Amino acid sequence: MAAVEKEKEMEMERKEKVLWISRHEPLPAQIEELRRKLGDVEIVRISRSISGVEEVVEIAKKERARFIVPVLPLSMIARLAEYQKDGFTVLFARMTAVATTRDMEEARRIVAEKPKWRNTASYADGVMRVFEFQGFERLVRVELITEPW
Repeated sequence: MAAVEKEKEMEMERKEKVLWISRHEPLPAQIEELRRKLGDVEIVRISRSISGVEEVVEIAKKERARFIVPVLPLSMIARLAEYQKDGFTVLFARMTAVATTRDMEEARRIVAEKPKWRNTASYADGVMRVFEFQGFERLVRVELITEPW
């Protein structure tokens, strides 16, 4: 029995762990893309509120996740990028808005055309936006450039 448990443990160590921080589950196309790039992956999903970047890094270390896909406020993502020097790779899921509607049925129909690639987001003003996954990009840095107004 110990040999079977050891084999399962070794198999889990071979999987690349990805820390997914979002209230939304990854799209099938996103999982496929991660597998295409990384091989066998295990996604560790955090859907609750996060207190800060340090908590994200702590979870990633505890889970032994080398890749982090954050859907967090820009200020947190910018700070998270600084931790890449510690061996983490922060991935950005490039999503493009393909439709905007107030009709939920229309939004569902558009998503149904490509369910592996698309999802919707609703906004307080009653507008539904349909987004399509374009691929992952490695976050290099976040830069905010302003000028006097």
